[in-house]
Amino acid sequence: MPHQRELATAAALALPRFVSSTVRFHTAVADRLGVTPAELHCLQLVHSGATDSPTELARLLGMTTGAFTRMLDRMERARLVERATDTADRRRLRVRPLPDRMAELTDLYAPLAQRLGERMASFDRRQLTALVAFLTEGETAADQEAAALLAGGEETAREITG
Repeated sequence: MPHQRELATAAALALPRFVSSTVRFHTAVADRLGVTPAELHCLQLVHSGATDSPTELARLLGMTTGAFTRMLDRMERARLVERATDTADRRRLRVRPLPDRMAELTDLYAPLAQRLGERMASFDRRQLTALVAFLTEGETAADQEAAALLAGGEETAREITG
């Protein structure tokens, strides 16, 4: 059985390969849908319920509101999303996914979701807890580092957030 250090090294080396494979998969899905990877990312954010606010979507995508508006125009023309008035505040808009394209998206993701789901079903509670913690902490770290890079500073997010 490998030592802890060997396992940690193997995991550290496997992670960038996993991310690259995931990016290739998402790019292939975007190509199949006839959209850009950024448009697919936006669609996933809306579909997952992360947010339906145009301003928040622009922030999550690292885009200016003007660039996001142009992307949203393209996504509407491609019949991926629609702008809808917020029922609580008619001055605000919400971005809603269109159901027919969501079915297409679900079909494209189904084989991978099934394979990963089958693998995770073999994990015990301790393994799943560790996986969720790693992914959650990794998301936070990546967001912080992206913010630091976008801010233009050379210091890391760790130095910024103390």
